[in-house]
Amino acid sequence: MKNLIIVALVLLLGSCNSAKNESTKVTQSYSCPMHPEITGKEGEKCSDCGMDLTEFVTQNPDSTTLKK
Repeated sequence: MKNLIIVALVLLLGSCNSAKNESTKVTQSYSCPMHPEITGKEGEKCSDCGMDLTEFVTQNPDSTTLKK
């Protein structure tokens, strides 16, 4: 009985670890420079204009200059 419990715990801990590794994988996102709402994978083209998708860049609000 103890062996069964130990095996069950080992399997449970092993499955939790693999789920954690999958959730921490970062997928690179690409978007169209002219149509940022169009996203896809590396090597794909924009469905609106046909441009190559480039790495998606988020702009930091602190880095923009505001007119006063």
